[in-house]
Amino acid sequence: MPVSRLSSADRRHAIITAAKAVFARYGLEGARTQQIAQAAGVSEALLFRHFASKTHIYRAVLREVIIDQNATFSAMGTAEPSTDGLLDIICKLVEHAMKGAAADNVEGMRMVVGSLAGDGGYARLIYRRALRLSLPALERALVAAQSDGAITGILLSPTNAVAFLEHVGTMMLMARYHSRTAVPYDRNERIVRQDAILFCGRGLGITEARIQKFLDALPPCPV
Repeated sequence: MPVSRLSSADRRHAIITAAKAVFARYGLEGARTQQIAQAAGVSEALLFRHFASKTHIYRAVLREVIIDQNATFSAMGTAEPSTDGLLDIICKLVEHAMKGAAADNVEGMRMVVGSLAGDGGYARLIYRRALRLSLPALERALVAAQSDGAITGILLSPTNAVAFLEHVGTMMLMARYHSRTAVPYDRNERIVRQDAILFCGRGLGITEARIQKFLDALPPCPV
């Protein structure tokens, strides 16, 4: 029975997918084209028929990761301008992070973490885009929550609030990437979700009563 061969476009996509995992683990400088070729199941010679250099592969991976980032933001939506809208977007962030290796953009986030440990260039790109995509809605939600008395004390800088929430989500996601969770969270997933929402909500200054009301109305933990 003849073995079907991938089309040029499908082969290129397979190389990009394999390269994404290699770059996520080793970064741009540490990754080798031989590793990418091996992960893609092709020879280096075939690899270079599709891409002129490792840098060209990396740029193609970046384009794919940006598409993944857009899809993640589209699936999560943006914060509605209210206290519940603010808590809801926190909840979605936490639930997404709790998926670990099953999250749609997990390889892209591995690249972010690797970049932070390296020259930071890729991480700057991704964080700037994340800020641009999420800041306007989150700022409106923070102001709305403060206006109805749900946020007490000094209102955080919206830019910093976006960054801090992103930090929590990223580290939860990466900690849960492996088959054995790297961070020994409570085994009860409902408690993990609850505590993460409490941590973020309290950090933004949302009152205990409003957070508790939101938690009481949550459906069972989907993770």
